[in-house]
Amino acid sequence: MVEMIKKGASSVEKKPTTMRDVARHAGVSLATVSRALDGSSLVSKETSLLVQRAVESLDFVPNISARTLKYGQSQALGVIIPDLTNPFFSEFLREFGILAAASGQVILLANAEAGASGAQNSVRQMLMRRVDGVVVTPSFDELDPYQQLSLRKIPTVAIDSRRTGPYFSDVSIQHEEGMLQAVLYLKALGHHRIAFIAGQEGIFISSLRLDAFRNAMRQHALVVKNEYIRTGNYRIDAGDREMRSLLSLPERPTAVITINDMTAMGALRAAREMSVSVPEELSVIGFDGIALDEVVYPALSTMSVSRLQLARNCHTALEELKVSPISGKQLWVPVELICRQSTGPAISVKGKGARK
Repeated sequence: MVEMIKKGASSVEKKPTTMRDVARHAGVSLATVSRALDGSSLVSKETSLLVQRAVESLDFVPNISARTLKYGQSQALGVIIPDLTNPFFSEFLREFGILAAASGQVILLANAEAGASGAQNSVRQMLMRRVDGVVVTPSFDELDPYQQLSLRKIPTVAIDSRRTGPYFSDVSIQHEEGMLQAVLYLKALGHHRIAFIAGQEGIFISSLRLDAFRNAMRQHALVVKNEYIRTGNYRIDAGDREMRSLLSLPERPTAVITINDMTAMGALRAAREMSVSVPEELSVIGFDGIALDEVVYPALSTMSVSRLQLARNCHTALEELKVSPISGKQLWVPVELICRQSTGPAISVKGKGARK
């Protein structure tokens, strides 16, 4: 019985499949297998198919680390984002991952939510794994940690840094155009008292969107009241808190634009719990265009950013930097105003039925 158990145990043990095994199975040389796995044009389609069948038949898994050391390419792209809980980033990652997979690349994800120290740790992870390129979303107005990537000649693409350089491109969202659309739309609905719930101070995108809001109000001849500008944190809790504060003002706003959709959802919750009807008494517009916008009640009007276009631009910029790294490019993603049930004509706060 003991002998049978030993035989059973030994029969389970199996040496890992090597490239030599693949070559023997396919009836080709070891060098041909290596070239076929690299996608070399020197290998015919017929031979590549033979190698692929052998790989599948033997369940062969190439040693990526060894190939990275040999060829200097890992076929891995890094993505560093500031907040894994924000649906905007998960939706972007899905689109970017599809594009990468179509190019035979894998994604390595890092979270830089802790600010500068988090960014430094994320950059260190990417350097250790020898990624072929990195997409970064700087959470704070500090690019130094990410510039360590481009200084080491790793193609780097930032989202909304609005800076370029060697091995460094940027893909920015047209916040200004989005805000102009939103403010004009609200003005056409009769709104003049328009508030803005911003993001955290010290974050570059917070400044971009706040400045875009102020400029849009000025261009449409509307007054920006200091008490109508509030500081949030991109999350539901701050949207709820700041909306309650706005609705407690002696002369409360009739419309609120928020830094992102998650903030807008918190604002909608606060209005509902304070018995302020949306959109009859208050209009709300978010920014990003996440899938949840159509699920909340009322459905959220928003300035929508195409995650597919954002992903395409980032992936294209990375591939172009590999070919021509000397000078990075500036690419743009448009914003489209999507009008849903959270916005409507302005009414007077005093006397709900009285039109302005």
